[in-house]
Amino acid sequence: MNDLSSCCVANGLRINLIQDPQATRSAALFRLSAGSFDEPARWPGLAHLLEHVLFAGSEGFQQEQRLMAWAPAQGARLNATTLAHYTAWFVEIAPEQLAAALCRLTDMLARPLLATEAIQAEAAAIEAEYRLLQSHGPTLCEAALSQAFAAPHPLHDFHVGSQHDFGDDAAALQQALRTYHQRFFHSGRLELWLSGPQPLAELRTLAEKAAAAFNQVNFVPDGFPLLQLARQRTFALQSAAAQQFQLSFVIRGHEPASLALLRELLADKAPGSLLATLREQGLCDDISLLEPYRSPQQSVVSVVFQRSDLQLAQCVGIENLFRRWLALLPELTTAQLTHYASLTQRRSRQLSVLDRLRELALGFPPAEAATALPVLQEFSRLWVSPAVNAPKVQAQGFTLKLAAIDWPHVTQQALPDMHFYSPSSAPAAPELPATRSALSHFAAAGEPVLMLSVQQPGRQTAAMLEAALQPAMGEAMHRDGELSFSRQHGLWLLRLSGSEALLAFLLDRALQDLADPSAATLAYGERLFHKAQQTDDIAIRTLLARLPDLLSGESPAAALRWRATLYGGSDESADTLARLLTKLPGVVEPTLPLPTLSPAQPHFFCPTSGQDAAVLVFCPLAERSAGCFANWQQLAAFFEPRFFQQLRVEANIGYVVSCRFHQAAGQAGLLFALQSPSLSAAELFRHIELFIAAMEKPVQEATAATLSASQSVIQQAMSVATPKNPEQITAHWLYQQLALSPGELQPAIASLRQAYRQLTDERMRRWYLSNSKEGCV
Repeated sequence: MNDLSSCCVANGLRINLIQDPQATRSAALFRLSAGSFDEPARWPGLAHLLEHVLFAGSEGFQQEQRLMAWAPAQGARLNATTLAHYTAWFVEIAPEQLAAALCRLTDMLARPLLATEAIQAEAAAIEAEYRLLQSHGPTLCEAALSQAFAAPHPLHDFHVGSQHDFGDDAAALQQALRTYHQRFFHSGRLELWLSGPQPLAELRTLAEKAAAAFNQVNFVPDGFPLLQLARQRTFALQSAAAQQFQLSFVIRGHEPASLALLRELLADKAPGSLLATLREQGLCDDISLLEPYRSPQQSVVSVVFQRSDLQLAQCVGIENLFRRWLALLPELTTAQLTHYASLTQRRSRQLSVLDRLRELALGFPPAEAATALPVLQEFSRLWVSPAVNAPKVQAQGFTLKLAAIDWPHVTQQALPDMHFYSPSSAPAAPELPATRSALSHFAAAGEPVLMLSVQQPGRQTAAMLEAALQPAMGEAMHRDGELSFSRQHGLWLLRLSGSEALLAFLLDRALQDLADPSAATLAYGERLFHKAQQTDDIAIRTLLARLPDLLSGESPAAALRWRATLYGGSDESADTLARLLTKLPGVVEPTLPLPTLSPAQPHFFCPTSGQDAAVLVFCPLAERSAGCFANWQQLAAFFEPRFFQQLRVEANIGYVVSCRFHQAAGQAGLLFALQSPSLSAAELFRHIELFIAAMEKPVQEATAATLSASQSVIQQAMSVATPKNPEQITAHWLYQQLALSPGELQPAIASLRQAYRQLTDERMRRWYLSNSKEGCV
């Protein structure tokens, strides 16, 4: 953990400051100790609605100066979330803009306008969100989980919000929001986190100024009804969106960091671990730890075992092994617990500045050596599968196909041995071939990172590669390194990092695993491939996943073709890695020609689940040049807040409204995305076309002052010659995949206008995707 300082300022508001000298971004997060379970029974969804409406403007910042409209032009990330007993608003931005962002964030929380028009617009947006969630697998699983707990309790109530619950009396709804705001938004219930490279003294000054905007109120936490498991606590849910087995526990008197330690143990992929054993037995493909409910007194934690085509008999086998694993936890030595705690700290360091704040305030903060594991005793069961046959029931405002079931009788049987990882000796140096593969080498700060991209392997081959690399991933984690294989912006990437000696060891280990996969590994790869073919329960995500396949061509490459890039490290390390890479299956090439395809048809149909219409329009760069890349980034920054304002705020077409600069499968350009419960795909496409046409006048009227913020953000992004952290390495690598020569951004109004002309002239090169056959434009 970086330098952390926590205290209460003069009015009692608690501030938490993290100074990270290596950070290139800063972040701010306000957490309110009130959430959905604190709203009046008369107004289900009121806390969620207020979370939305606060972004609509405040006394000090309105229209284009409010945070929601101002931040995107600064290259910022922002969002909010409403939980049972907590609500949070957060933003990540360049360090020099933190003060301005925090000023806007503070003002919208302390002095919101709560205008009737904004309330009505956000109520309609929440209605669209509610409809979307009705087919959302994780939401339905949470609703099903509530049935395992005794009533009455607010956990059983509806909290998302809907037009029906908000009603037609705008004045009454506005007053309810004001009353809620006056009751909870004060120094006793608010807490502020700031993080960035700034000195602690500077962060403290910013925090104290922000805290002073709120009234001082001494807050004594209210007692809240405790959750109790019901007599019937074993259920089956029919769903194709989420196929899993979920064991949920009520825990009390624990530190949130204890859950980080438990998560690390569950995620362990090393031989002998719970996850590795379950995979070998063919029972489970992955394990995750969720916390669907947290109050000041207790939490509900869910251990989720995921597998395609999961049968009840396999759930029984999973539970047997998990119970055995729980019985082994007390045998963990002090050295092992210290080791696993260090893994949680490494995981935290790898997060972005904002994601780290979210974990600290709302999630699982990193554990210390003395952190104790939570006590897991009584639990509920939830089997989720399309094979379940169950009647329709209502839970938390959602319709589920859910039934209580009897758990099969378990006969005693021999279980495979499991154990926990013990720190071992330094990795041995591998034997090196005499020949070398092509390897690009760039200077970078920090530990070296090896990036291996494979061109268009096809999803089945990619699934087999991912399955075979699992043991090496576990070894990397335990040795304070990283090995991952995933799709980054449509490109398959094998990424390794660690010390120079570790990097060579991990690459050699990965090569061995790829050369001789076991039968269990091949079966796991087949299941991963089957999972990859399934559509997401949110339509727009299905379209986003489909786009890279279309951009790179439908047919997978006949043989594996790799491109290797090393960031950081010495010349000697680069030579070692280049020798080892000759053993990589396939061929390593200096460059991989990326296809620049034009759409083979005017519209691509991608079937999805649910009733919402969803569309994507991807507009590739007019030319592969650094100047075009920069100009279109500027155009995207100019479009983004205006697109959101016109289609999400004013037209309120649906919950998903996005316009941004996007990279996929080695191409870059503008991406427009819409999803709506009320409009057709053709109507959504029409909205995008009308927006692009309507932007001609604003582009012509843009001034240097209008573009100054986006110019600064783009210049900073393009001027990173030596990446300083993992995020910058990824950005640099992605830029290299575009095969653009480096260039400087020329700050001129003419650049924006040129980009707009190119966008409107290149209509035939746009990619149109939708989940409707009638969505053609």
